[in-house]
Amino acid sequence: MEDRTAEILATLRSELANKTSLFFAPVDSFVERLVYFHVYDVLTNNADRNVVWLCLNSPRDKVLNKFGDFGLDIDGFMDRIWFIDIEMPGTEPQKNTLYCSSAADYTKMASHISNLFEKNPGSLLVIDNMNVLAGDTMQVVENFMQFVEKKIREKQGGMVSILLKDIVSADTEMLIKSFFDVVLEATNIGEVHAQVGLKDFDFLYTVEEGSIKLEYSRKKIRSDKLKILIVDDEPDIPELLKLSLINEPYEFLVAYNGEQAIETALKEKPDLILLDIMMPDMDGYEVVEQLKESKTASDIPVIMISAKTAVEDKVKGMELGIDDYISKPFDKREVKARIKMVMRRLGWTEED
Repeated sequence: MEDRTAEILATLRSELANKTSLFFAPVDSFVERLVYFHVYDVLTNNADRNVVWLCLNSPRDKVLNKFGDFGLDIDGFMDRIWFIDIEMPGTEPQKNTLYCSSAADYTKMASHISNLFEKNPGSLLVIDNMNVLAGDTMQVVENFMQFVEKKIREKQGGMVSILLKDIVSADTEMLIKSFFDVVLEATNIGEVHAQVGLKDFDFLYTVEEGSIKLEYSRKKIRSDKLKILIVDDEPDIPELLKLSLINEPYEFLVAYNGEQAIETALKEKPDLILLDIMMPDMDGYEVVEQLKESKTASDIPVIMISAKTAVEDKVKGMELGIDDYISKPFDKREVKARIKMVMRRLGWTEED
């Protein structure tokens, strides 16, 4: 699958230009990096748009350092970025930086945002972490957000922020999400889903060599061959399975650990997964749990192949939603039969 990073960033830039947008994500996701890449893309491709960065979670200097850590050179854009930071005693004022006394100094923050949008209409406001605001009285936060949203709309700007899941109560999460036009829900297995107007927007994100890579999440394409992902930490097992099925209308993908299995399943959308249980980094049960959380991979059928033959092990797999179970050592005739049985239940025949 070819790299679609630039295309997806351009879609984000255009679709979210005049909207308030929230990245709703697990704590251990790379969603912060997504926001930095989105802001950098706006600065790079919209010469008439400025950025107003409200520093609730990270001070100005740390924000600038993170751009560098993510490989994004913003030296040429410093005259287009304004910061609203928490004032620290004894520190010198910085260029293009306005100050407030604390993260709860809503009057000063609102005043600064209003003045900056008056001078720089069409700007993008970045609130670096909504969880900081969520720790305060919700009525006060709601009043602040309503004021900010009104000013942004008047000046045809946009807003982007982050809310990390499961840190505040469900009611607070729901209220915060209601402040935003678009909620981009991210998962820790690298997916983002959002509805923008009548459009569904889905993409995958991975981090490779310090950079972010974005791919559209595509629907599975039917072909005359089944695409089967074999997952086992023992290299001999995938080879033995491929040899056993050599005369069948199948093509094979291989992963040697749980992390590779999830990444391959999300990118390649196999028709079926043959999954070992006992693997060192992430066992087969954890792989199934994470795939079932995915919007695009939850319906991929899974057959577990394992030396674990106890009834409890089989039941545990069934409760997680696997489709069948084969015990090691396996007979190739049984493997063939069980693959066909599972796939026929899903409507596939060799003639398809």
